Order: sequence, then C-alpha cells, then structure tokens
Amino acid sequence: MKYLTTIIILFLSLSVSLTANAKNIAAETAVLKANNAIFSELEKRKAELKTNPKVLQSIVEKQVVPFIDFEAMAKLTLGKQWKAASKAQRARFLNAYRTMLINSYAKNMLGYAGAKMTVKSSVSGGRAGYEMVRTSITPKGRAAVSANYDVRNKSGSWKAYNIEILGLNLITNFRTNFTREISRTSLDALIARLEKNNAEK
Repeated sequence: MKYLTTIIILFLSLSVSLTANAKNIAAETAVLKANNAIFSELEKRKAELKTNPKVLQSIVEKQVVPFIDFEAMAKLTLGKQWKAASKAQRARFLNAYRTMLINSYAKNMLGYAGAKMTVKSSVSGGRAGYEMVRTSITPKGRAAVSANYDVRNKSGSWKAYNIEILGLNLITNFRTNFTREISRTSLDALIARLEKNNAEK
C-alpha cells in the first residue's frame, strides 16, 4: 500500500505529455510551471493546509483534477467488466474511482510540499496521440523518484491516464485487485465498497 499511495500522489501531480514538436515543448513548460507552483504553494501554506482541509481540496480540484483522464482510467481498470457494465454502473464506478484517487492524493500530498518536478524524455505510446513520458519528482529533503506516465491527446489537451513507478503499474494493480474482488462478490458490491470508503474520508 505504501508504493500504491506514492503512485497515486505522483499520478495526480502530472498529466500532460510532450513530443519533440514546438507545441509539446510549450505544454511541457506549462505543466512544469503549474505543478512546481502547486508544490511551492503547499510549502508556503503548510500550517493553513493542516488545519483547513478545504484549502487543500480547492488546490487539488483547480490545479490537478482537470488534467486527469478519469474515464480512460476507469475503462482500463475494469477492462471486460466495463464493457459488460450498465450505463448506471459505469457512472457510479467512475465517480467512486475518481473520488477515491482524489481523496488519496489530498490526504498525502502535504509530504510533497516544496518538491520539484522535471521531464526527462518522452516516447511514442504506439499510436497517434499517445505518449509515455518519463519524469522525475524530487521531494524536499529526499531522493528523486522516476515515474513513467501514459498520456493521450484528448480534444487538443494532453491528459494522463496511467503511471508506473518502482515497477508497480497503477492500472494493472487496480485491475488485478478489482477483478479479484468482483469475482468474489460483484461489480455492484465493489462500487458500494468504494462509495462507503469515500463517505468515511
């Protein structure tokens, strides 16, 4: 769970990919500026953030959430189960999964106050509009961590839908665990559990 928490934190911290063209260089600059600004703000407002959760939630909703392709994540995570699910089940799962990821990030992000992010390189994701971006994040006072982000161009904006760090793939990990849980119970039971856990946060 320690590595999984780290994955969620890092995943929700970066969401735009780059290629060699000028347009993506501009995207790189914008993403690094935005994310480093978030970590800087966390550092400056540490005391306030510890006592006022609403400030932290506001930062996450404004700066982080718009860059994540939660629907793509939900589809990849459920796999065949997504295709078999009803429209209502898909909507409930997407909402519960999204909330779980956001809550996990908001709960643990203070540990990254003052961190710095850099993009090392990017490679084609195998089809047009898809990239794998190799990044590095250096928490204040700790060693840098390398992470590979899968991103795609969605309506002109690059959005993240997966990350692999320390050999652990976010989507693969959740898909394995959720598939096992669904086989023991049901998709509705999984959704209900996620909703219950989210309500208790």
